[in-house]
Amino acid sequence: MEMEYRETNRRGKAIIVMGLLLAILAGGAAFFVINQAQQSAGQGSLQTVDVVVAKRDIPARKPIEPDDLAVRAVPLDATNGQGVVSKPDELIGRVLAVTVLKDQLVTTNLIASAAGGGGFSILEPNETVSPDSEAWRAVSLTIPDDRAVGGLLQAGQTIDVFVTATVNVPQDLLLAGLYYTDRSTKITYQDLVILARSGSFYIVRASIAVSEEVAHLQASGNSLFSAVLRPEQDVRIVDATRLGSTTNLIITKYGLPIPETYPAGGGPIATLAPIEASPSPSAGPSVSPAP
Repeated sequence: MEMEYRETNRRGKAIIVMGLLLAILAGGAAFFVINQAQQSAGQGSLQTVDVVVAKRDIPARKPIEPDDLAVRAVPLDATNGQGVVSKPDELIGRVLAVTVLKDQLVTTNLIASAAGGGGFSILEPNETVSPDSEAWRAVSLTIPDDRAVGGLLQAGQTIDVFVTATVNVPQDLLLAGLYYTDRSTKITYQDLVILARSGSFYIVRASIAVSEEVAHLQASGNSLFSAVLRPEQDVRIVDATRLGSTTNLIITKYGLPIPETYPAGGGPIATLAPIEASPSPSAGPSVSPAP
């Protein structure tokens, strides 16, 4: 009897333990299911907002194009509650003060604040005006495509500008036989940022002194501008004291052959005898002259 009692007691304890374990497992499963349901319900109630993002990297100072932007619906939270734009049309043609990376929100605080009439910024990002700061201006240069890297230049790029001017030599120097009137070309303005472009008009950032010179050269009608593109990484200013080109300097530097008089000695060139015209078919049969 005692053995049977002990065996029954052990079985009862085992059943109780198993029951407790099952109850714990059931409680945990119920908690997990309820928690998941609450999270799903919470996510379904989040408010979303349409925002404009960058479809690709957009460089600073480059006017925004339609293909630069995309619209996405994102949950509304503290990171996108202010400054967001929901319609791409509000940003087309605007200029960014900083580079915006792909998939980044394009917010209103990224737009250049010191904007001119064409939607460009004269000042650099975070640049301010102080009593000692440079007096920057926006000035236009007229450069046809054949002298502007094939017309491929865009806003945001930096260029160097060559000036080709006609140098009028005084009469006394002409008589001396050393100089003559001709065009002369030299790199004149370096590291100019293109703020905007409209056809062959390039709006560049320059100091007020350079802007004055450009305005005079264009108004005089005696000068032509040519633009060359600088690498983005090259911010050096080239020493131009020994630069400058004329036709004779190029002939001398590269040894171009000088045309000679032909034939030698300046004699007359023998010409071929004129070719007699054939009689017209409608003139009728030819008549031999009388002896």
